[in-house]
Amino acid sequence: MFSPSVLKLLQTIADNDTGDGVLFIQAPCGRWQMDGTPYTVNDRTFHPLAARDLIDIGNGHTDPVKATAAGRAYLAGAAK
Repeated sequence: MFSPSVLKLLQTIADNDTGDGVLFIQAPCGRWQMDGTPYTVNDRTFHPLAARDLIDIGNGHTDPVKATAAGRAYLAGAAK
């Protein structure tokens, strides 16, 4: 089971990823901000999702973050 912040991150990425991923830019204090929005999360929020291959973080610094098929399936199952 994931924390609410981790689930929100997965849902936000899935909602905004239209195929090219979602760009996050570094923010102060170990945080990342979704480009063009005020949505900001701690770096550690990405870790459980990446560890379970629910998101693809690319190089972890400059690549867009993508929701994987497993991530979308997880969300579909969680919605039931």
